[in-house]
Amino acid sequence: MSFDNSANTKIKRLNLALLVLLTLLSLAIAVFVPFFGIAGVIFLPVSATLLVLSGRIRDGVICAVISSVILIFLDYLLVPAAALLIIGISFIYRSSMIKEKGRLFTISCIFLAFFGVLLLYVITYSAIYGVNYINEFINYYNSYIDQVLSREFLTGYAGLFSLEQSQFEVIVEQARDILEFMLYIIPGILISLVAFISFMNHVATNAVLKRYNTGIKGLPSLRYWDTPWYLCWGMILGLVLIVIPPGSQSINKVLDIAGLNLVAVFAPLYLILGIAVIWGLMEKFKLPLLWRVVIFVMLGLFFNFALIIVVFLGLMDIWVNFR
Repeated sequence: MSFDNSANTKIKRLNLALLVLLTLLSLAIAVFVPFFGIAGVIFLPVSATLLVLSGRIRDGVICAVISSVILIFLDYLLVPAAALLIIGISFIYRSSMIKEKGRLFTISCIFLAFFGVLLLYVITYSAIYGVNYINEFINYYNSYIDQVLSREFLTGYAGLFSLEQSQFEVIVEQARDILEFMLYIIPGILISLVAFISFMNHVATNAVLKRYNTGIKGLPSLRYWDTPWYLCWGMILGLVLIVIPPGSQSINKVLDIAGLNLVAVFAPLYLILGIAVIWGLMEKFKLPLLWRVVIFVMLGLFFNFALIIVVFLGLMDIWVNFR
């Protein structure tokens, strides 16, 4: 993963104010734009990374700090956290390229940077305000569920369903149980989300750096995507914990929580590998573009069933090697 043209004149001439503005825009999208916030987080460190890799380390730090100041209106503790995250990821890329580290090493370091900053923020918040941040989050989550599923809120919607009041209340209680149980799966979902953001940040950063002829090695074709074989045991263990015959209610709940968290972490990974397998088979049989579109549309129409099949396909590829 070389970086041969670090003295590229196009990078040297980049306007610092413009890069600060782009970082501010990414931060604003991450915080204030629903559904597109992940895109803002993905692109957040790109501008500072570009500056640091071009040798403008001071400008990269200035870009990170000035851009993060906007968060003072939400929580002043977010300012150093965001600046530290941006600077940290920038120097991860610099170190990886100087030492010619691979993609997996770089993405893993970015992943650890996100979680490190998140952990530091939680500890700092708890210490300064004298509260347990995690307990506060749990209380807020439960109160939000109570508010959304309150009788006053749902009374206006009960008439939209051709159900008796008693049936409607049963559905509401089932929804409450599901939402309350989702709280226990947040760690697995968070790990998957941060892993996805780390990966996409690597893709986005490489795409930007290639515009400046930096010699960055791109990702292989989708059909060749793969992971170390031993990761399959995480997915298998998760499935085993879920299907273990019920014992006592408390033990069964612990096993279900552990299993679902493992599945939440590994299922997205094998979903991507399953898509890679399907794409590889399409390439192998030289399927026309129209038929490829039709197949993926059909998978989308039968999403629930297709999701299980594609994940299973990605998992089985370790032993069968469909490609």
